[in-house]
This record gives sequence, structure tokens and C-alpha cells, in this order.
Amino acid sequence: MDCKGRKAKMSDNINTRVKRARLTYSTVIQCSKSISEGEISKYKDPLELQVVNISSEGLCISTTEVFKKGTILEFNIVLEDTLYTTLSATIIWSIKAENAYKYGLHIENITGKFSIHIYKMESRLSTNI
Repeated sequence: MDCKGRKAKMSDNINTRVKRARLTYSTVIQCSKSISEGEISKYKDPLELQVVNISSEGLCISTTEVFKKGTILEFNIVLEDTLYTTLSATIIWSIKAENAYKYGLHIENITGKFSIHIYKMESRLSTNI
């Protein structure tokens, strides 16, 4: 299945389904709030969610927390010692593993500074191979 729920065909090019290359990057995001089906949950102690990979448009996280598709997460993230605050992302897919869930998130309110930072990280990685 693709991100829109259509059955993927063997002839589909992976680049048509994934818009940006994913950069493997391990960090923890601090999730302070989630919104699901109109219900807002604020966390006194932010949830720590493990980042698996990231791009300028989204990220993949791994956690034992259970979220529904369509849930909006509000979080802070540190990239190479730079703190980005109050980012919002919508869960667009999930995969249940043995002891955790992986979620694909699409970043909603992306800033130019954050996007440029990801682009520079991608450029450094591709030039160091």
C-alpha cells in the first residue's frame, strides 16, 4: 500500500512514493502534546520518542506508545546541537513490530531553517561516501 492507501504495483517507482531521501539519524524527540480525533493530550513529562530516520518533509519514529493514524504530534528536536521547538507532524502510517511501533510522520509547519539544516546534513552524507 502507498501513503494514500492504494495498492502499490510492481512497476511503481519507489521515488514516486517517497518524495525525499531519508537520512538515518538517531536522536530522541520530546513530544509535549498529541491531538487525535479532536482529543488533546498534553504530557507533563514529554514523551521521549526515538527517531529512526529523517528528511526535510518528515521522519520515522519508534516507540512503545500507541497512536492512531492521523494523530498530530507536537515536539522538540535537536539536530547537531541545534534545538528546533514546537514542530508539528501528522502520523501517516504505522507498523507494529514485536515490542514497539514504527510511525511515519509528515512535518506540518516546517521552517526554512529546519529544512535547510536537513538539506545540509544530506549533502554532507552524500559527499562523504
